Amino acid sequence: MPDVKRRWIEERDRDVYHRRAKELGYRSRAAFKLMEMDRMFRLLGRGMRVLELGSSPGGWTQYASERVGRDGLVVAVDEKGVEPLGLPQATFVRANVMDESLESSLANVLTPGTVDLVLSDLAPNMTGRYEVDHERQMALARRALEVSRAFLRRRGNMVVKVFEGELSPELERMVESMFSRAKKFKPAASRKRSTESYLLCFGFRG
Repeated sequence: MPDVKRRWIEERDRDVYHRRAKELGYRSRAAFKLMEMDRMFRLLGRGMRVLELGSSPGGWTQYASERVGRDGLVVAVDEKGVEPLGLPQATFVRANVMDESLESSLANVLTPGTVDLVLSDLAPNMTGRYEVDHERQMALARRALEVSRAFLRRRGNMVVKVFEGELSPELERMVESMFSRAKKFKPAASRKRSTESYLLCFGFRG
């Protein structure tokens, strides 16, 4: 096994969030990011309709489905196949978020303008070159905002992942034009060396 891969596996196994995810049955440590944001900002509740972009391997989907309950709905989108959760409130849609036909596909399972919360944990395939990765991440975040514009109800909310960089102010201006207020937040479960953070967007203007 290459040294780099071995070090990554050793670091992962020492990760408290990775261990907790295994203990609690979550598919990824990322579930704790959403859990922390939900507890601090009360994002999720019973009966809510949620659209999740970039769901693989399904950690956020699991947590969101638990919170909305059987009276709610979580529609999770990813271009990778995701193993079903076996919960009636969780629906997976296999699609590329950047595909222009996505909104039409989603309209088969969601009525536009009715979603309470959009979650986007989208991230590009990393190249290791920060400028490239940042630019690709911003493109995904902008696309998530476009999709949210079609499906969020008035005064609905959104969480979108960003990588800090020179294009961040442009995205923040886009958020300000669409929502009443926004807050940048980095969950404790985000790796310390990571430049990721999340924009929590409240009060979609419609």
